[in-house]
Amino acid sequence: MGKWWWRSCMGVAGGSIMGMSAWAADAPAEAESAPYIEARYRYSNLHSDGAPKRGHANTLRTQLGYHWVIGNGWSVYGEGTRTWALFGQQYDDGSARITPYPTEADPASTGVTNAWAEYRDDAFAVRAGRQYVLLDAGRFISNNPWRQNLQSYDGVQLSWKAWQGADLRYFWLGRANRTPGFDFHDRDQRRWKLAAHLLHLDQALSVGKLAAYGYFIRNDTVAANSTKTAGARWTGSYQPAASAAKLGWTVDVARQYDYANNPARFSLGYHLFEVSYGLPALSGRAGEEKLDGNGRNAVNVAYGVARAFNGWVVAFRIPRTGLRERYVGVLGSVDAGRKISWQVTSRHFRAEKGGALLGRELDAGVLVGLARGLTLDIQYGDYRASSHGVDERKLWLIGEYRFGQAPR
Repeated sequence: MGKWWWRSCMGVAGGSIMGMSAWAADAPAEAESAPYIEARYRYSNLHSDGAPKRGHANTLRTQLGYHWVIGNGWSVYGEGTRTWALFGQQYDDGSARITPYPTEADPASTGVTNAWAEYRDDAFAVRAGRQYVLLDAGRFISNNPWRQNLQSYDGVQLSWKAWQGADLRYFWLGRANRTPGFDFHDRDQRRWKLAAHLLHLDQALSVGKLAAYGYFIRNDTVAANSTKTAGARWTGSYQPAASAAKLGWTVDVARQYDYANNPARFSLGYHLFEVSYGLPALSGRAGEEKLDGNGRNAVNVAYGVARAFNGWVVAFRIPRTGLRERYVGVLGSVDAGRKISWQVTSRHFRAEKGGALLGRELDAGVLVGLARGLTLDIQYGDYRASSHGVDERKLWLIGEYRFGQAPR
């Protein structure tokens, strides 16, 4: 199953969000200077019981980048992104204009999404400038790849292969350039001023990989998003020698606290447990994610990705009473002349504090590789509210073309 499919649909199962499509166009070798071109068109059919009219969002994202390899370990990368709203705007793009349509938060925007210089050798790397940051599956720190305007950060990244099987990374981030885009009317929504220190250690084990992390983020624009989060994550897979089936797992446990200028005081737990088993053609998975809430605050994931975790419809924000999601699903892939990947997931949401049923959701999707560099993706989400939000249904048709490979 191509990494692109995991990036856009699953996220939780451990696929790399920054991974490229198995169907991507032939990419030049990483050691050579090369361009990167991407175009992603998305049609969204939006129904919400909270809006009087059905919405239709046609958006197009284009990206043009160039990775210049100078030599002796030095390189530079620049990338610009343009997002268009096409064929009229029959949707709420989040800009607070009065509209009878449901929300699809993809406003038009033009901006520079990457502009960095890097030095890298066999053991050490440093990257300075505007860049995407993705840590683990992106729950706490992500570039938010579902949105047409991706999230980037201004700062410095240091990476050191400290010992056998280890990768130690440190980030200092001074600004988050958020998904409303560079042209959004509200400055405090389009960018946040930060003083963030992120520590992340990956250690290869005899079975799987262990990650330990600590994120210390001061937000001078929105003080309520100043948090410190510490946790550990174990991922892996096991395939018996006599079996074609594979067992996979993810265990992620963290604790989050208020930090720096945050006016609130809290100490909240987080966990994600997931197990999968099966063949490439047909597998099953089940899991639980829990974000604690105390009635005043819930675990804060303002810098991470939401859609891959709490349903594709994204029908609600995490309530102050916290959230417990349990899910089961089936997925697989088949080669019918073209690679076809699919999945279906059923989700149930409850408040962590009090246990009230919030709602349930069914998500289903199919990804087809049409040709080298070109994919077609069809996704559908159906959220049925219980005690939180309103019923919502959304259908997406996505065509994407890529040439080359953006540096990771």
